[in-house]
Amino acid sequence: MSVSHPRAGVLGTWDRFVGPGMTRGETLLLVGTTVTSGVLVAAHLGSLGMTWPLILLGAVIAADVIGGAVCNMTHTTKRWYHRPGQTARDHLGFIGLHIVHVIVVAWAFRGPGFDVVYTLVIGGWLLLSAVIVLRAPTLLRSPLAALAYAAAVGLSLYAVGPTPGLEWFVPLLFVKLLIGHAVPLLDHGRP
Repeated sequence: MSVSHPRAGVLGTWDRFVGPGMTRGETLLLVGTTVTSGVLVAAHLGSLGMTWPLILLGAVIAADVIGGAVCNMTHTTKRWYHRPGQTARDHLGFIGLHIVHVIVVAWAFRGPGFDVVYTLVIGGWLLLSAVIVLRAPTLLRSPLAALAYAAAVGLSLYAVGPTPGLEWFVPLLFVKLLIGHAVPLLDHGRP
């Protein structure tokens, strides 16, 4: 399947972020989900009595992770990030950047102090899972991503415990990065 090229200017920046040719429906779904998730998480964190800086930080994380989970499942974004020339190293770099999210959650929401165990368990499993999924044959990536996701949910619930107010964070981070980003678009069972 051919991939169109990004447009020039500001629209080209958007194209390089989500993929050229995103449909109106995909765009509305992505933007709506991003905004709504940020607002709902902010409201929830506020109801828990969190401070404004934590509410704002939580809303930004929600917008990126939840909006990103939806974005990475679109046909356009999958096609763009799995276009010819993209390598496992490119994908691992994108996934690795999200370790910052894990560190921020461990520092800001799992206090008092920095939760080192959470960072090592969740961040370590994210990176190990990404390597496994990205090195697997294309037709095995989706089931392996689902297995890694299930393990991440188990680790979050039973090994390190969920983060109050951000219980959704680990499951949706793994949806965004493993099930969404690391798994290419398949056409009738073929990559």
